[in-house]
Amino acid sequence: MNHVVADASSTCEVLFTLMEEEEVTKDIAAALYVGLIHDTGVFKHSNTSEKTMNIAGKLISKGIDFSSLIDESFYAKTYMQNQILGRCLMESMLVLGGKVVFASLSRRMLDFYEATTADLDGIIDQLRVTKGTEVAIFIYETDLHEYKVSMRSNGEMNVSKIAVYFGGGGHIKAAGCTMRGSVHDVINNLTAHIEAQLKEIEG
Repeated sequence: MNHVVADASSTCEVLFTLMEEEEVTKDIAAALYVGLIHDTGVFKHSNTSEKTMNIAGKLISKGIDFSSLIDESFYAKTYMQNQILGRCLMESMLVLGGKVVFASLSRRMLDFYEATTADLDGIIDQLRVTKGTEVAIFIYETDLHEYKVSMRSNGEMNVSKIAVYFGGGGHIKAAGCTMRGSVHDVINNLTAHIEAQLKEIEG
């Protein structure tokens, strides 16, 4: 059976509506709540609706520790993860008149911290909330002159269009790809596409 609800915030929102509410246990509620907060960015993405919030309230009523679930999913970091985040923020740069903020991490630095890709979670989101920026870019080296690129958009910019051009994909406001070259090559290629889109948006 293929059950599609096009305007649902998440799979977990759909799942909850298919369940008998009285059969939803505390453990099931916790799992569904985690799905909701991940797919809505803790209820701040545009896919969040009144229905989403009502369902979240019903899940909370099951006695889940919703504060801890949010902290553990989004905010809790090891000391090493905080060090990497701090380094990326300190060494980040603004380009295109402050419309774009970017940070990069070399393979050498990843090895120094003995970090995995999971340790990089949250860096792009922290860059994205920089006031005045349209796009946030975070890149890290996966191999010699090969970079994993993550992009986030704050406004009308379609970062998916840019990612697809370079062989990647994603959503309008969150997308990524893999690119080769130096850090400067990657940033210059990305910002050329961003600048072109900005000109279209601004008319």
